[in-house]
Amino acid sequence: MRSTHKAHQLISEFLSGGEVVIDATAGNGHDTLFLAELIGISRTVYAFDVQQEAIENTQERLEKAGFLDRVIVNKMGHQEMGRIIPKKHHGTISVIMFNLGYLPGSDHSITTLRSTTVVAIDQGLQFLAPSGIMTVVCYPGHDEGNYESKSVSEYLGRLDSERYCFEKYVNEEAKVSAPFLVVITKIESSQELPIVDLSS
Repeated sequence: MRSTHKAHQLISEFLSGGEVVIDATAGNGHDTLFLAELIGISRTVYAFDVQQEAIENTQERLEKAGFLDRVIVNKMGHQEMGRIIPKKHHGTISVIMFNLGYLPGSDHSITTLRSTTVVAIDQGLQFLAPSGIMTVVCYPGHDEGNYESKSVSEYLGRLDSERYCFEKYVNEEAKVSAPFLVVITKIESSQELPIVDLSS
């Protein structure tokens, strides 16, 4: 099973509707629409991307599906999500999705970066509700993706095991450079710490 499909499967089983969620890498809008369909009309998806093409593709996909009113699309890097997510949602976000790499069908030289991705993951974990989950699909098959995947793995090794646990899903039959999925869960009994803005 592809890493993105596995992420969708896990999130579909987790969400029941009425949650606030984040798509940290909107791209062409597939994950954004997926989340918008799951949460229902009473809640919100916050979506982020730096490329105007991605923003337009995401908004077009949502509009065609009739879900544009459920999503707040932000043209900015995911490391800046702390500037957008209202304080009332800090510590209440049910799901955060990252699908790293470049925008399919666009300029492959424009890609997510290890420096900003790790900042965004760290910040996002602070926003998660107890028992909330974050999915991160990594693509080590290109240069920056390889560096980024290693940085994500190193970050996971430093996580506080009393606050978070994680699982890594790898296709054992695939090449070493194949995409892989990481799922991080916030432990239900973990004590909330103050939100720290690491984006500046």
